[in-house]
Amino acid sequence: MNGSVTTSARSPDFQRSFVAMRYFWGARGAALTEALDGVGLAPAAADVSSGLRHAERGNRAQALAGELARLAAALDERGLWR
Repeated sequence: MNGSVTTSARSPDFQRSFVAMRYFWGARGAALTEALDGVGLAPAAADVSSGLRHAERGNRAQALAGELARLAAALDERGLWR
């Protein structure tokens, strides 16, 4: 993540985190990204979505873990865990 705080739905970092958290909270398939249809899906978020839709459970788990680690690192960097 680039270190700047943004709330733009067009931000690739926001979209990646959004898709990962949607999956974490139970969204599957097209529901992972449909809320971003109005702003356009960034290629990085499309890659995350693809990983979370993989046929193999282990691959989906690996994709989710990677995104959650990125999100946790960004929160830690900003001091939001404290």
